[in-house]
Amino acid sequence: DQLADAVQAAGAWIVRVQARRGPPASGIALAADLIVTADHVVDPSREDAIRIGLPDGSEVGGTLVGRDPATDLAVLRVASGALTPAPGATADPRAGALALVVGRPGAQPSASLGLVTGLGGPARTRRGGILERFLQVDAVMYPGFSGGAVVDASGNVLGMITSGLGFGGPAVAIPWPE
Repeated sequence: DQLADAVQAAGAWIVRVQARRGPPASGIALAADLIVTADHVVDPSREDAIRIGLPDGSEVGGTLVGRDPATDLAVLRVASGALTPAPGATADPRAGALALVVGRPGAQPSASLGLVTGLGGPARTRRGGILERFLQVDAVMYPGFSGGAVVDASGNVLGMITSGLGFGGPAVAIPWPE
């Protein structure tokens, strides 16, 4: 029940991001009006048509605030300003800890269970960026999970998961700011 509770808690701040052709992705509320997601899920030709699926089931427009393709990060803004910011984990992740990947590719949050298999960095991305730190998680990355959260068993954010960095092996997550 604790893991289901963690997914339910994450459902309050995980959003659906429709910013490309094809399946939606996920995002994490940073502030009442800001969302972080994976850059590769925001198609430059669709920046004027971004739609955000909120936890209450409603949908609002979003605008791109900034992006860093080299580290696969994008920040979006919603005008509603009604998002609940995600809580960060109080302790650094450790190899061997349970981890849930939580995304919202549909109306409800979805989850995948895994382990934090390692901590790495610095590393150069395929697009030339440098990640000072990253997490490796052996959870399954279902369609639409990019931009979603890696959470601990209490539902607090450890990082943002992305399939866009692809170092090979386990899924990669960018650590949540401390």
